Amino acid sequence: MRAPVISDVEFETLFAFAAQMERPEMYGLMILMTKKLGLRPMELAGMETSWFVGNELRIPLGHSKRKQGRSLPIDLEIKEALRVHMGNKAGRVFTNSKGAAFTANGVSEAMRRIYRLAGVQGSCYSGRRTMATKLVDNKVNLLVVQGILGHASVATTQKYVGVTDTMMRNALFG
Repeated sequence: MRAPVISDVEFETLFAFAAQMERPEMYGLMILMTKKLGLRPMELAGMETSWFVGNELRIPLGHSKRKQGRSLPIDLEIKEALRVHMGNKAGRVFTNSKGAAFTANGVSEAMRRIYRLAGVQGSCYSGRRTMATKLVDNKVNLLVVQGILGHASVATTQKYVGVTDTMMRNALFG
């Protein structure tokens, strides 16, 4: 079953819930990275502060699904959330309460728990699907979306994109 595409209101609910958790900065950043960059659990789990270079997130070879690397632009909101979460520390961005690095499964479980406890139907991949759908809804070329998501095939990217009311309205009435 595909993760549902979620609304801005549902994202606000997730952020509000995360703000009340133990280690709110970390969980808020985790949600933000799925919402804005559509990152996979394995990319979040392996994330290091050294991946942030200037205004880019540079995911190195071997840390993504196809073992490829890619660079994504980041904005001030992401930079500030990283700074608030990490302070002056360097190294692994997402760690458990004992300081050990999250696994991809650990990230997925944490996100699933946040969604469930916040009362939002979804999972870690909901951010990824929502971001892809919003990009297409905003008329971003599907090949650009493919590059952002790091897919080898545009057919895979198409599976991530939901259909919105705006898309149907524009298709029918221009």
